[in-house]
Amino acid sequence: MATGLKNKFFYSFLCAMSLWLCWETPALAKEAVGWHWYNEIYPEDKKEKDERDGRYEKNERNKKESAAMQMGLLRQAVREAKARAILYPTVENMRSYLILQNFVTNQAGLFTQIWKKTLLEHPELDYSILHPTQNNAQHIIYAENSRKEKEAIKFFSEKYGLFFFYRGNEALDKALAPIINGFSKENNISLIPISVDGKLVDVFETNHINNGQAEKLGIKHFPALILVDPKNQKVIPINYGFISDSGLHRRFLQVATEFKE
Repeated sequence: MATGLKNKFFYSFLCAMSLWLCWETPALAKEAVGWHWYNEIYPEDKKEKDERDGRYEKNERNKKESAAMQMGLLRQAVREAKARAILYPTVENMRSYLILQNFVTNQAGLFTQIWKKTLLEHPELDYSILHPTQNNAQHIIYAENSRKEKEAIKFFSEKYGLFFFYRGNEALDKALAPIINGFSKENNISLIPISVDGKLVDVFETNHINNGQAEKLGIKHFPALILVDPKNQKVIPINYGFISDSGLHRRFLQVATEFKE
């Protein structure tokens, strides 16, 4: 899907470039040379001068047209030519459409080549260096991310514990409870489940009824998973709402790196 969006971006950008190129190409007109080795110079007619000046001013205005306007005009021209070829299928109409379509396609190819060349000359702009999409590379990245996630969880487990505020009468909270409980046991991080509606979930070995803890911590949205450092009185929200086990592992890494990972 990302590739499809990128291709759409390429196409739109190319349209703007191609129309600009069309407008920038000057019309070449040259007077025929006779058998004399020189050309006679005649006074310029006022009407011809005015027409020439008008064309020059128009070209200058075209140069100042925004890229978005140029792109829109070219896209409109291609759509119009295609519609005409469909509604009135003649050789001439099809020819007009194909000329425009081939021009856009050729420009797209040129754009792609320049894209590749630019990334070679400026590798700092290449997103795939840090985020490769090849299957073999994905296995390596997954293993590295898993290692970082475990390190982040271990770091927090040494100083922090988890408060899990839930509503025992809510299906979403009850579905999340075993995920939180399993995560706590798997990573040896202490957990205190707290019911805010008085209904206990029996998946937990120990349960607590909210006795002002949620209000003291400013928790107003549930379910809520909070990291608490009792020694330094530090509180870090981990998640509000439902989250998967893999998402929970990832969230610990994000919090540890201040969402730089």
